[in-house]
Amino acid sequence: MRLEQISVGNYTYMYHSLKYFLESVKRIGVRTIELWGATPHFHVDDDGLAGAEALKRTLREYDLGISCVTPEQVMYPINIGAASREERARSVAFFRRYVDVASILECPRMLVTSGRHNIDESAEDCFRYSVDALIDIGHYARQRGVRIAHETLTREGYDLSVRAADIRRTLDAVGNPEWVRGMIDVDESARFGESPKDFVEAIGAKNIEHVHFVDGMPGGHLALGDGVLPLGRYIEELDQAGYTGYISLEVMNAKYYYDPEPAILQSVEFLRGHAG
Repeated sequence: MRLEQISVGNYTYMYHSLKYFLESVKRIGVRTIELWGATPHFHVDDDGLAGAEALKRTLREYDLGISCVTPEQVMYPINIGAASREERARSVAFFRRYVDVASILECPRMLVTSGRHNIDESAEDCFRYSVDALIDIGHYARQRGVRIAHETLTREGYDLSVRAADIRRTLDAVGNPEWVRGMIDVDESARFGESPKDFVEAIGAKNIEHVHFVDGMPGGHLALGDGVLPLGRYIEELDQAGYTGYISLEVMNAKYYYDPEPAILQSVEFLRGHAG
């Protein structure tokens, strides 16, 4: 991996201001952030497209690039696989607004998860709804120069895509176009005994749009070095596959929220130690 692949998400800084987050990233010496679209930093429903324009100016002032726009979506009322037509329509409209945000920020990708189904109802119907929504969002994104990175989650989150094979199935159903690709969260996938190699085998390296890189037990989304995952092997698997995209830190555990910078510095130093 290369130093230029390192990206830091604002997840760990949810109890701090956007200004604090950006200044922290600059202190650590990273040049690229991932934007988790959630208050208090940025939410399209609160800040609108004018807020995105203002954020673009702020990032330029800090000389920071952006790897991915990740709207907060793992909770009601956002669910592209919902049985409710109204909930699906609201969710697609929400993601379209965030595509506009990504376009304004000149960010080439946006993250979308699968949604979930009611356990006592048809998963196949909801899978089809999810695919239809991804096609819609993907077409809209393509027109604005943005690609969709489709991420797995655990069954406790959004359960229509949880394994590498589910991403393969989804991409096949979408038509596997250039504007909807898969991505990896190494902690989420480790909970199912999978690693980057499994995703490379399932969807091919060219279809890996983005990587969330964290430690875990598995589970926990810990700072690098605070868990038990074979992170060095994961980096080797990505390198061997020819992956050159972002390795983005999604450290998201309450133990770090009051003082996030040491955890992020520790994680960045780990990645620097593995950079070629």
